Amino acid sequence: MTGAEDQNTSREAKIRDILEQEVQDGEDLANDARKMIGYLLRDKKGYGPEDVRKGLAFEVTLGHEVFWSSADYLVSVNGRMGMIVKCAAGSLDSRERQAVAAARVIAAPPLPVAVVADPVTAEVLDVMSGKVVGEGYGAIPTREQLEVMLNENVMRPLDAKRLEKEKRILLAFDAIKCCVPQGGGGGVQIGPEPNK
Repeated sequence: MTGAEDQNTSREAKIRDILEQEVQDGEDLANDARKMIGYLLRDKKGYGPEDVRKGLAFEVTLGHEVFWSSADYLVSVNGRMGMIVKCAAGSLDSRERQAVAAARVIAAPPLPVAVVADPVTAEVLDVMSGKVVGEGYGAIPTREQLEVMLNENVMRPLDAKRLEKEKRILLAFDAIKCCVPQGGGGGVQIGPEPNK
């Protein structure tokens, strides 16, 4: 190897190490957000263990292809799914569309509420409009508030064309790794187990 090749190899190794550290730091921050959300849902927002599913993976079929997406929390009230939570390491506005797409795809009809959270704050999104309707951990609905939303909001299933668009959006975010790991933390799944 020439001196220039050695230098390039060394530079590539340093870049790879920096990128790996950034990924790990991001995952550590996302884990901090998951812990915060878990604590809030259980201890401050009034949800019981039967209401909160942590670390789930769910199957998404697009044409003849099947892929898996994930969410950090799926929150239900009286057995009715109502809210999906995705945790990240900052830049919540870049995660908003992904969370809305997940809430629109995970069930029919779509869930009414999506939340994106980092270790510092959270954004609550109205799934029907896709707009932020609350900011901060305090804006995350309590069990009673979510129950009212589920009873008052009439969510209709998406038509086939719109559902396909939402699946493509979700697939694009997942493909660029703008999400949490598949089934992060708890391994709860909706649908059959993914192929390994």
